[in-house]
Amino acid sequence: MVVVKLRYLCILFLSCVAELTFLFKGFGLGLFIILAVTLILDTYTADYTRFLKQHYDNPKSKDGDSYCNKIMQKRGLSSPKCKMMNTFIHDTKKKITDVCGNQGVPFRGRLRRSKDLFQVTTCKAKGFSEKPPCNYREDASPRYIVIVCKNGLPVHYEEGKNYHFISF
Repeated sequence: MVVVKLRYLCILFLSCVAELTFLFKGFGLGLFIILAVTLILDTYTADYTRFLKQHYDNPKSKDGDSYCNKIMQKRGLSSPKCKMMNTFIHDTKKKITDVCGNQGVPFRGRLRRSKDLFQVTTCKAKGFSEKPPCNYREDASPRYIVIVCKNGLPVHYEEGKNYHFISF
């Protein structure tokens, strides 16, 4: 599914490049390159922004016993259907981003694993229905985080693994 989406995005991007090359032929290659770089950087920024919306909560919100129910709703992760599981990282953006650099190690292909433990909370849906209202249970514990990075920024959190037991 992801590969198909990437192929469509590549085809769309290449067709836009062809049209822009024709359009800006009179203005020079410099302007075209600036526009292309801007589009690419905007894509990385959008992926990072989405990552933060889905996985960043520092300091941990004070929502009492219903932390997961409230934050999943606040972040739009419980409608139109219930997201079955989501993890929130309770540390600074810098520390999380550093996992993409010298505070992370390559892990299982394109993933990066943090060298240090992070305080995280995983919210798991109670039951198996994706239909709202959504009810979640909370699992808060220190764990290694495992992420995908693009251009030095985290863009995906690898869910559902017990990485807090892994040591290197």
